[in-house]
Amino acid sequence: MRRRLQPQALADAYQAGASVRDLAQQHGVSHTTIHRRLKGRVVMRKVGGPVGFQSPLEVQEAVAAAYANDLPMADIVDQFGVCDETVRRIADAAGIPRRKPGGRTRLDHVQIADLADLGWPPDAIAELVQSSPSYIRLILAGLPAEDDQNSGADANTAGE
Repeated sequence: MRRRLQPQALADAYQAGASVRDLAQQHGVSHTTIHRRLKGRVVMRKVGGPVGFQSPLEVQEAVAAAYANDLPMADIVDQFGVCDETVRRIADAAGIPRRKPGGRTRLDHVQIADLADLGWPPDAIAELVQSSPSYIRLILAGLPAEDDQNSGADANTAGE
């Protein structure tokens, strides 16, 4: 006869630092079973992630605030040690509308080129568009020169 797993006891052990795999081994069940029992009761850590020092409620509030303030998903996942599904679940529970999929907004290369033409240094452009100066320099280096844009010549065809 199988004994019934007590979800609250599992949640307490998990919050105290036990891993899902440790709990599974202790209770003689699969890690998937433990994960299912914990899901929705605790904020799940990333696999192999560190045990958090904040209570789940504090983590949930901080994750919800970060998501509401449009912090990139990758940054939220890294900062709080939770998976992206956990972030979405917390945001849903907090009533925060879901973002459209597609990741970070792409930088407008024309705007960056215009600012550079006005004499803005890469560091200032980077701060304005919330990027790194090295990435701005990379964008500027990859933009065609004005002479190339106006020449109408195709670099792939042989000259006549």
